[in-house]
Amino acid sequence: MRCNPTYWLLGLVPIAMLSWVAVQLEQTNIELDLSRRAEDALRRSGFSWANPHFAGRDAVVTGRAADERDPAGALSSLRNVWGVRVASDRSELIDSVADYRWSATASGDGRVDLQGEVPSEEVREALLAAAHRDFAGQTVSDGMRLARGSFNRDAWLAGATFGLKNLSELKRGEARLAVLDLSIAGEARTSEAYRSVRAALAERRPAGIGLSQENVTPPVARPFIWSIKKSVAGLSFAGFTRSDEERERIGARAKQLFGGMTVADNTDIADGAPEGWEKAVMVALDQLAQLRTGDVAIRDREMMFSGEAPNEQVASTVKRTLKLQVPQNFRILEQVRFPRPDVALPSSGYVMGIVNSGTSLDLVGMVPSEAARGALIDAIKARFPGRAVNDKTQVAPGAPDGWQQCVVAGLSSLPRLKKGKSVLTDRKLELSGETDDYAASQAVPSDVKAAAGQTCETTTDIAFTGQMKTDLTWKAIREPNGMVTIAGEAPDDASRQRLIEIAQQIYAGSSVTDNMKIVGASSEPWSSAAHLGLEEMARLKNGEVSIAGKEFVIKGAAESDQVASDIRSVLSTDLPPGFKSRDEITVMSVEEKAADSCQTLMRQASAKGTINFARAKADLTPDSSQTLRDLAQIANECPSFKIQIEGHTDAEGTDERNQRLSDRRARSVADFLSENGVDPRRLTTIGYGATRPIADNASEEGRAKNRRIEFTVKVN
Repeated sequence: MRCNPTYWLLGLVPIAMLSWVAVQLEQTNIELDLSRRAEDALRRSGFSWANPHFAGRDAVVTGRAADERDPAGALSSLRNVWGVRVASDRSELIDSVADYRWSATASGDGRVDLQGEVPSEEVREALLAAAHRDFAGQTVSDGMRLARGSFNRDAWLAGATFGLKNLSELKRGEARLAVLDLSIAGEARTSEAYRSVRAALAERRPAGIGLSQENVTPPVARPFIWSIKKSVAGLSFAGFTRSDEERERIGARAKQLFGGMTVADNTDIADGAPEGWEKAVMVALDQLAQLRTGDVAIRDREMMFSGEAPNEQVASTVKRTLKLQVPQNFRILEQVRFPRPDVALPSSGYVMGIVNSGTSLDLVGMVPSEAARGALIDAIKARFPGRAVNDKTQVAPGAPDGWQQCVVAGLSSLPRLKKGKSVLTDRKLELSGETDDYAASQAVPSDVKAAAGQTCETTTDIAFTGQMKTDLTWKAIREPNGMVTIAGEAPDDASRQRLIEIAQQIYAGSSVTDNMKIVGASSEPWSSAAHLGLEEMARLKNGEVSIAGKEFVIKGAAESDQVASDIRSVLSTDLPPGFKSRDEITVMSVEEKAADSCQTLMRQASAKGTINFARAKADLTPDSSQTLRDLAQIANECPSFKIQIEGHTDAEGTDERNQRLSDRRARSVADFLSENGVDPRRLTTIGYGATRPIADNASEEGRAKNRRIEFTVKVN
């Protein structure tokens, strides 16, 4: 067989191509292997900045070197890699700066920004790792750039990481490194952090690192408070001072003024004191030393000073000194009391006095008859059970008209006083004394005047001897059934009354229940915050607003995202200075809106109609039928929701009886609705007895309002 040359030549072509491909693949494998081993060798030698590029076994180095000697070192390291034939340098030097600067800034909003020059990529990576460690969970922004400088790099890195570590103890601040000089400034997170950072900067800086500036401030306290209590047990401090040095000055002054009394200092370091604060404290200490016992509480620019002086002269001097020497930007509330002498009856006129010493009662002066004396003693014993009554009166004619009414007017308020006296001279009634109950100190004058009427002229001198409150706790709740309840502490009766009036205006047509207690405090800015809370809660379908000190919280359900956003915007701009707001506002779902519409319809039907029961029974009266049939129709038009039926009674009868009666009345209503087509599985009942009144049980009208049935529509 003869071989065709053409076919033979054609067979060589694929063989040649395969050989070429094999050569190329081999070369590529060689370059990849050399690149991998070269990069590893450069990294181990400290030249990770260098980037090796291979053409066969020939290498070219690119990158930016931080030192003039580094390119030669990188080439030397590369040439020692087995398999490298030729190595050449095409690298560049990073920029050189004479004034080498670096900074780290913590903004306080969860972001840390690194800026300035670093000597190498290794240092950059080390600083980023340190920042992520020290500021865990925060965003670290890298704005650093490579630059050459003439300094100790190890010392520089130690100084930068030291600056980052201490910066992490600040709420917000900045650390700067100019060559090897460190500066740091900002507000510490806590008092402990403040002391720790200052001690570290003074005593634990890395070797070679100087401190060019330190401006670390304590955390800001809002409000800035300080107090001292002087008792037989000694002195106790609480609150804040601006520095350890200031704390020591105050302590030294106290030891000088109060001799060998024991001192318990529980103050901490904080910033935020008003101008003239230390002077106000020193004046308060000087005057407290004049009293037997006492308390001083300073809250920002408000000083509450109270205590017992040895006599009236000392009390007057203390009051005058406080007014003259405490800086004028401070407001002073003082209650300086002193022992008063025993009652001295007027030398003329028809006089009768009742003296409450706190442990017993003395009757002195004149009474018109034995019967009047006996009735008066019985009245005193009824108001002061268990107290001894010392009768020193004498029967004498000439009592003025209305004598009994005026005596009883004075007696009626004495139980509200810790100590006190009531003296009736002819038609002039004088009541004086002291009480720890601020509400009583405010109410007694008007109560006595009202009890006396036009029968006699009244004068009062009531001293409040308790501690004025600085942080009030208050809450307002708007329930799904429209009922609004306001509870907690109010600073005075005028503020309480004004708040109730505002609530009745805002929630017109709804029941507003007042469970507030008057405690005695400054009305502003608390009243403004409470007023704003009532207004914004009205924009929620149901909700709650509370104030604890300067912490303002609002929660509830809004109809839309826009309403929720509007409320947050108002709180951010209109709350009084110093208040911090937090909200737990949710947006109503379609189902919740539908339930709310049903709630409104049921509330309107209940308000228009009548639901009555037989006296002291759970039997519905016939006039209730139409209202309940209307309610059944509304319930059936809202088939997707459960309905809670709530029974309430007035305060007549025992708690146990009222609880049973409210339960049975709620069940009677549920039975009627079931009989009129409402699925009983949708109905739940609960009785509250007399625990949730909406009116005063002292009147028949109020009791009638409290005897009620309420409906609450709930999403399944």
